[in-house]
Amino acid sequence: MPLGKDEKSRLAISLWYLQVVIVLVLISLVIWLTLRPKHPVCKITDVYIPALDRGNSTIFNNEASRNTSIIFNVEFSNPNKRMAIYYDDIHITLYSNDAAVIGTKSLPGCYQGYRSTIIYEVLMNADRQQLRKGSTSNSTDMIKVHLETAARYKIISSTTKHHQMDFEAYIGIGSDGRISGDRDIKLQHMVKR
Repeated sequence: MPLGKDEKSRLAISLWYLQVVIVLVLISLVIWLTLRPKHPVCKITDVYIPALDRGNSTIFNNEASRNTSIIFNVEFSNPNKRMAIYYDDIHITLYSNDAAVIGTKSLPGCYQGYRSTIIYEVLMNADRQQLRKGSTSNSTDMIKVHLETAARYKIISSTTKHHQMDFEAYIGIGSDGRISGDRDIKLQHMVKR
């Protein structure tokens, strides 16, 4: 049975609306994919723990064992094109082999432009008892670095809501009190459950 003039015009209008909806959905998908922020890349680039430096036995037994400072560099890279990042305060916690807290440090929040890198040199005073207890007699000690912050992304002239970020990595510390192996240790983004 052939369609009448009114039915043909309703069908044409319905098809036109369907095409408009499909085009709008595709445009929205492309915009969402291009403006979806990527998490910053966090790395530990250097660590020195004088209390774990076994290189000089007289220093190790006397002066270095009293020095509970930990010096390390944290590098933040923004991989986003045309998106800047506003960080809230950055909280860093170090854990020993047996998951006891060695020390904590808070860094002030900051602004990071797109495609840029920020490097913090962090000096942390460690808990002497936990640092010495976590130290083993073998050549490599392990510490866990946990970094926590919230960030807002600046897209054109607006900012997003806060995105909670947790990063962590395990770092081997050699007998010289420095990173054993690769110097650039990338912190892995942890998904909160």
